[in-house]
Amino acid sequence: MNIPFSFLDKEKMVPIRATATKTILSAAKSVLALSSFIGDRQLPRCSGFLIEWDAARKEGIVVTSADLICSSKSMDDWSGKDVHCRNAKVYVHLLDNTTVEGCLIYFQTDYNLAFFKISVDQHLQLLHLLNQRLEYAQAVFLLGRDESLYLGIGHGRVLCCDPNLANRHHYMNVDGTAPECVTGGPAIDYNGEVVGMASLYARQAIIPSFIIFKCWHFWKRFNCIPRPHLGLKFSSIKFRSVPQIDKISRDCKIEDGLIVQEVSEESIAEGLGVRIGDIVTSFNGECISDTVELESMLLSMSEAHFDQGNRLNSKMNVNIGVFHMSNRAQRDISLSVNVSDKGEVVLRRSYLVNPPSGQELPVPPCRVQRWLCY
Repeated sequence: MNIPFSFLDKEKMVPIRATATKTILSAAKSVLALSSFIGDRQLPRCSGFLIEWDAARKEGIVVTSADLICSSKSMDDWSGKDVHCRNAKVYVHLLDNTTVEGCLIYFQTDYNLAFFKISVDQHLQLLHLLNQRLEYAQAVFLLGRDESLYLGIGHGRVLCCDPNLANRHHYMNVDGTAPECVTGGPAIDYNGEVVGMASLYARQAIIPSFIIFKCWHFWKRFNCIPRPHLGLKFSSIKFRSVPQIDKISRDCKIEDGLIVQEVSEESIAEGLGVRIGDIVTSFNGECISDTVELESMLLSMSEAHFDQGNRLNSKMNVNIGVFHMSNRAQRDISLSVNVSDKGEVVLRRSYLVNPPSGQELPVPPCRVQRWLCY
């Protein structure tokens, strides 16, 4: 039988094999396989899991990756070139080898989430999302099912690093390896709690469960998942090397914050003078240490914005404290940004930052040079 290999069969896993097997098999009862088609063309397969179940109606909500209905995917999440097919036929493959059609409720490309409703004449086991921060260096299991419903298992630790610049801010990278079928499936801790969703297409990462939890409950309140578009990409000071953190502290008197890695062309931030290498020390007066924390804050800000009667494509003021590397000056600026449930596009402009002449000029991408301190 062509049964997939499990990392639990490795000799080094012997000390945790018994407890890990029990935890994984319990959670596996909720892991489903999903497939999607446009006509005869099959799109990427994914896994998913049930997050709500109505026993009276025998209806459930399955959460998975929006990659399931993506017909064309770019290597850069911020490019805006991904093509998602709302009308794709989606099938949910149950553990008894039966198949039901999934009805798309909503998908959000920025957070790469999709929610489907299914009607099933049987009881399905529910997985509860853990609504709290996922810790760095925490060990997780990644679960999914392949086309034969065999259980795919990955294992790794959450890395203390930023997402790749081509990936959205809310991803948390994981070391180790996992089969591709775990994309969209749950990431669980050693207690069997769902701490995130696995995502392996173009990355080895997970979406934290508290982000998914916030998104789902936001959709239930407002039928959308909005997010302010800042026009900026960041990396965290705390993930730099210790000598770098020490130098930033000595030179800039800054202990924590986010370093600007990209500024979107013709964005509000660019117009107000924010440049690559600048350090954002606060958002609405609050210091943010990493990009996952930033995404959580943006969701909370959006909810407060909607509670005031605002809706999609309205403007929101985001006050940020910026330390400019060009002149070593700190100032507060207000960004009037759009609130949208579409994936944010960051179009990179190439700059000479702090050139020897003291001037700052746009240059062709092939001749980009940077004089960045960090």
